[in-house]
Amino acid sequence: MLKESQLFSLLDKVLTQTSYIRKGEEAVYYCPFCSHHKKKLEINVRTQEWHCWICNARGRTISSLFYKLKTKAQYFDELYKIIGTDWKRSDVETINKQICSLPDEFIPLWQPSDTTDYGLAMSYLNKRNVSMDEIIRYNIGFCESGIYEKRVVIPSYDKDGNINFFAARSYVDTFYKYMLPPWPKTMIGFELFVNWNEPITLVEGTFDALAVRNNSIPLFGTTLSLGLKLAIVSNNVKRVNVVLDNDALSQAIDIYDDIEDLQINKIDIHLVKLGDKDPSVLGFEKTQELIFNSKAFDFGDIIRAKLNS
Repeated sequence: MLKESQLFSLLDKVLTQTSYIRKGEEAVYYCPFCSHHKKKLEINVRTQEWHCWICNARGRTISSLFYKLKTKAQYFDELYKIIGTDWKRSDVETINKQICSLPDEFIPLWQPSDTTDYGLAMSYLNKRNVSMDEIIRYNIGFCESGIYEKRVVIPSYDKDGNINFFAARSYVDTFYKYMLPPWPKTMIGFELFVNWNEPITLVEGTFDALAVRNNSIPLFGTTLSLGLKLAIVSNNVKRVNVVLDNDALSQAIDIYDDIEDLQINKIDIHLVKLGDKDPSVLGFEKTQELIFNSKAFDFGDIIRAKLNS
């Protein structure tokens, strides 16, 4: 009963309310996802399953509930001390086991071809200042047919060299410029090339990452994946550069808040302002200059940015 009692106490802290306990193993709370006026969120501390009977939010582990709530790292530590698991190691390993694959139609661009689509794809990459060295390093390719027809495909690989995501960008005129695979964004972009002992730079897309070069991680959007959040903490990263365009300022602040919520040791977070251009347009030298001259955000900076956004 000690374990159950400790879990009830932890859940009360995370959900900032007192539970109604029944049968000695089930706690009932007001649901934070639908804010129903009655306690309809049930959590079984023996099985760890949870379910709201109003909005149907559910999960099989208490840790999945904590992830959904963006719970602070200290509560994950407390949870896994109770249930006997190290979240920094086991959860990152579980997340990185996502099974992914490149499209069947994928053709690597480092293999010369005289086809029209090969020429169009190479021409597009030349306009984006992507060199053959980068094509080889990142195994950039293209598709002549299939779902990703007439698109350059830029793969992302995990630390073991396994594909974990990719972005497909059209090299012909089309309404949908980018396509992403239908996989959860729980991975770490370009993880194979990340040195966690050095500052990391978070960018929005793959072309931005290619432009920044040095230890850059594409978010495939403007939010941190769960895997990336855990990796930042578990690898004790000292500095994070957030390099997003002006339209993504509010998302950049959210990223700052996410990292601050998760941090165990002090992390210097630099929000690098790009003006009205993204890194792939500014180029390597100008972007690196802006990163070098940026200053670490503090609480006052965040408040001012939020007021002006």
